[in-house]
Amino acid sequence: MQWWCAALGETWTWNWRAYPGVWLFVIAMVAGLRWVAGPGSWARAGAGERVAFIAGVITLWISLDWPLGPIAAGYLASAHALQFLIVTMFAAPLLLLGSRTGFIERIAVGAPSAGLRAVGRTIVHPLVAAIIFNAIVAASHVPSVVDGLMPTPFGAFMIDAAWLAGGLIFWWPVIMPAPVYARFAEPMKILYLLVGTLFHTVIGMIMLSAELPIYGVYELAPPIVAIPVRADQQLAGGVMELGVFGVIVVASGILFFRWAGRQGLPDQAA
Repeated sequence: MQWWCAALGETWTWNWRAYPGVWLFVIAMVAGLRWVAGPGSWARAGAGERVAFIAGVITLWISLDWPLGPIAAGYLASAHALQFLIVTMFAAPLLLLGSRTGFIERIAVGAPSAGLRAVGRTIVHPLVAAIIFNAIVAASHVPSVVDGLMPTPFGAFMIDAAWLAGGLIFWWPVIMPAPVYARFAEPMKILYLLVGTLFHTVIGMIMLSAELPIYGVYELAPPIVAIPVRADQQLAGGVMELGVFGVIVVASGILFFRWAGRQGLPDQAA
């Protein structure tokens, strides 16, 4: 039994496999987020916040466990890209939305030390958050990194955990109102989302235009479906480029209409 999904080079079967490391990781994430949110925060959260948190937990679990987890780890580059999309663009923001009330209360109390407060404010500063996220995206898609880490459970875990951490950091300035950056209103958040995900377009274009397979782990993987390696790689590029862009467009639309609605309030009152 493996504790985490990895590329083992085995012929794929649809026989269910247990990955206890995934279960423990998801449970630890839930426990950690609820602990940070503080006691009683779940009871004080609204229905929408609770639904978002549950949806975040479910999407995280689905993305890491069987069957998507092992397929993404060692069989299809397109599944790997889909896993990235789910973890960073769905699970991460949903978990933050679902922890918002408790996190805001916790931030209002403040960190135990000034040093921790300074570190926290620095990490989630929009510019720093975008740099950290894109550095994780870039490093985790370098062929030598993918081919070197995915064959081992610990290596695959490192990539998955880095994606989740990067996603949480990236979405924090958009979802959390604190630490407060007075000038980071909705228009700036929209610009942040659009600019902060441009690197995905670069990766997607490389995958779409490459004549040869980029990742050896997927080129040499036992076939799972009747799809050529290059076509699978191009599909992965499409997921990276269009999938992420679609999420950002929807999120930007929500932010825009929220901002526009507030702008119109004085006129309506008059």
